[in-house]
Amino acid sequence: MEPKLGKMLILGAIFKCLEPVLTIVAGLSVRDPFLAPVDKRDLAEAAKSQFSHDHSDHLALVRAYEGWKAAERDLAGYDYCWKNFLSFQSMRAIDSLRDEFFSLLKDNGLADCNTTMCNAWSYDDHLIRAVICYGLYPGICSVVNNVKSFSLKTMEDGQVLLYSNSINARESEIPYPWLVFNEKIKVNSVFLRDSTAVCDSVLLLFGGSIFQGDADGHLKMMGGYLEFFMEPAVSDMYQCLRRELDELIQKKLLNPRMEMHMYHDLLSAVRLLVSNDHCEGRFVFGRQVLMSPKPSPVATQPTLIPRTESGPGGDNSKSQLQTLLTRAGYACPHLQNETIEEQPIPIYSGI
Repeated sequence: MEPKLGKMLILGAIFKCLEPVLTIVAGLSVRDPFLAPVDKRDLAEAAKSQFSHDHSDHLALVRAYEGWKAAERDLAGYDYCWKNFLSFQSMRAIDSLRDEFFSLLKDNGLADCNTTMCNAWSYDDHLIRAVICYGLYPGICSVVNNVKSFSLKTMEDGQVLLYSNSINARESEIPYPWLVFNEKIKVNSVFLRDSTAVCDSVLLLFGGSIFQGDADGHLKMMGGYLEFFMEPAVSDMYQCLRRELDELIQKKLLNPRMEMHMYHDLLSAVRLLVSNDHCEGRFVFGRQVLMSPKPSPVATQPTLIPRTESGPGGDNSKSQLQTLLTRAGYACPHLQNETIEEQPIPIYSGI
């Protein structure tokens, strides 16, 4: 299976939310079960929307499967698919793959035969978002909410759009700063086929490596493309939790049958943090970092370091400008003896 989907399974077992994660991984391994006939597209979109009110195509899949499974017990699975514009063949394939994946996890000691223990936190949608992020990263895009809509940007493609069949495509606002996605397609523009909204805490704890920035309380990801500013004590907490979580995952992989009860406090702390992040982070423009200089008999005042001095563009001002414009989703300007006014460049502030 794809490594990113395998990562989701492993973390779903560690965080005791395996049932929904099995469904998501199986759903991403087969043809999309949500049908969208051309002549009934509006009805199909309305049917899909009933499965999610929380800005996630993947959680919508979980609820659709749970409804189908309940209908199957009443011998009404086919009718359920017909009414909800779902592929009966895809639902059967998801059901089969779930059993196969669970057997693999049991054989390797990563999952217990006691399904109750494996699913103690399966009701926690915030935690499931975190597991999805862990697998799909670096498939990440920023969400900037405007007055009546929102814009999305990725590091590779700049501005992107949502596929028409996505749950999030029908929203006028997404109250989260980030979307993680599994697949993108390019027609005239780049479209994200499926996505799940996540908060800053999820990205910091379950995304890529985080690094200390140029000042206390400044964290970086993706080589500095993503930046977060927060109180230094909060920054230290995130880095400490992230180190402990990474160490736990590594130990579990080396010793799959390792008992997890001794790590209950760590897992509970991470779960509490991602569940109580109210997405109050904001994207800021033209952010500068206050730097304290090295002790010197001459220098007595701290120095303001513009964000452009530490970016991937290097010391060349033209390269820096091109890099920052690309990050922001704009095309580089063509000079024709005109004066270019300085424009604010978005710097990502997560906390």
